[in-house]
Amino acid sequence: PAAAQAAAPVGGGTPILVGGNAGCTITAAGWDATGAPVAFTAAHCSEDLGTQVFLRDDPRAGVIGTIATRNEVLDYSVIRLTPAATPVRQPGVTGTGPVPDFGAVVCKDGFTTGHTCGVTWQREGHKFWHHACAGYGDSGGPVTHEGRLVGLLSGGHMPPNSGPAGSVGPLLPSCVHPAQTPFFLPAISYSFDTITADATERNWPGRGFRMA
Repeated sequence: PAAAQAAAPVGGGTPILVGGNAGCTITAAGWDATGAPVAFTAAHCSEDLGTQVFLRDDPRAGVIGTIATRNEVLDYSVIRLTPAATPVRQPGVTGTGPVPDFGAVVCKDGFTTGHTCGVTWQREGHKFWHHACAGYGDSGGPVTHEGRLVGLLSGGHMPPNSGPAGSVGPLLPSCVHPAQTPFFLPAISYSFDTITADATERNWPGRGFRMA
């Protein structure tokens, strides 16, 4: 008989299809306090618990997880991984870290625009705005600073109190616009430490998260 297919590696930056058609990106993968293998992505990638998750680049792997819980306020979902997936750590990531300060350079990884970096514009509690280029499909991607995972990429969004630019936010081009200029729509991300603490406080899947 044919040998069983080896479990596919899943970690920060892995491109996924949620429900078979919504392209998103994994923030990080590992195990929760129960020892269950889990991964994180953006909540807006799915609407229903139990939605199946597939690998965008390897559909032969089959269902690699299901949406176990989601928080729309912090825009995160926890994926309960199946035996078809094995958690791995994103190369170069040494652990997690706090929300970066104004001016700090952060980088993100996503399946649409890949690895991009940019300056942090503003921080407000558990969220921060930055100029790391992002597009559709990058949602959920890991945002790193100096080798530490600091955020989950949510989407393009003008920061509050951004002056006149705020009123023309929707008119700013995306960073992948053909007529690219230095002025494009910033991205908003949520603190990954806040996300994992929230899952733990709620006693949800993903509580006590330990990165691969």
